[in-house]
Amino acid sequence: MGDDNAWVFDSLVGFLRGPVWNVPILTFIEHKSLIFEPGCEDDSEHTKIHEEYKNLVDFMLGSYMEDIGITPDQFESACGKASIKTTFHQTLFEQVWAADDYEIFKRMMIQKNLELQLQALELLQQRYGIIPESCMPGDAMSPEEQAVMEEVIKKSLEEHEAVQASLDEETRDLEKAIVESKFEKARLEQERNREREMLEKALKMSLNDTPEEEEEEEEAPAQEETQQSDQIDPESIRRRAEYLKEQRDKLLALKQQEREKQLAAFEESAPQKRPKSSRAARKVLAGSDIDAHTLQVRKALAERLKAEVIGNQ
Repeated sequence: MGDDNAWVFDSLVGFLRGPVWNVPILTFIEHKSLIFEPGCEDDSEHTKIHEEYKNLVDFMLGSYMEDIGITPDQFESACGKASIKTTFHQTLFEQVWAADDYEIFKRMMIQKNLELQLQALELLQQRYGIIPESCMPGDAMSPEEQAVMEEVIKKSLEEHEAVQASLDEETRDLEKAIVESKFEKARLEQERNREREMLEKALKMSLNDTPEEEEEEEEAPAQEETQQSDQIDPESIRRRAEYLKEQRDKLLALKQQEREKQLAAFEESAPQKRPKSSRAARKVLAGSDIDAHTLQVRKALAERLKAEVIGNQ
């Protein structure tokens, strides 16, 4: 494979930015992030989900290789010669590198869980006529994800009256307490920002191949500091947190519906562009078993992205 085939890597970066990759990857991350809480202890369930994520990344990359008709060896060769012309968001690096590094994966999942709870809080606030400042960093969402959230907010507002009619008085009071208090948002933002710092630290260590430092003792104080500033009783904190998680689960269902619409629109506009990877994405969304056998592709891509990030520092 000659130097003129260095386009392969740039083409793959384009694939990583599109719905055929993002719909199954983001759907997996969001749905599986729910058990990843700040300060959680690693257990067999967490590591099992990481193995599933590795298989998903390998499966999607393998389907793309089949679409463009090259072998893992050819792709690895192209990665060694590639000069990236397409700009890519750091999120792409995180998504690929997380499959190789459990610490990056865990931090990514915890952060996603917190972001979903913040988004659920935003939806509640908007239902009550409160226009919140965005819970997300300005550059954290792609245009496609912004479109998903806009549709989700629209549907949520449309359903507000019907939802309200079905709530009992206690639940209505709970909702109002959540949207009127600054505690929940402050707590979640504090934890989200802490996890973002931890993720950046894990990425930096991975890029520099430095050993992981001890950090467990840093995680505990976040909620206590926020709680002390508002003096809300522990039972109220627990009930509000549980209710926000229920709203997060409803948000996930709406987001998946909108993402599947994006994938369908892409497939309709370019039916022959990604036939095998589109089928792979559909298979993942349907919960079917997948056969991952492209570890070589993921390793080559991760190393190339890693080299590019280091080169731009």
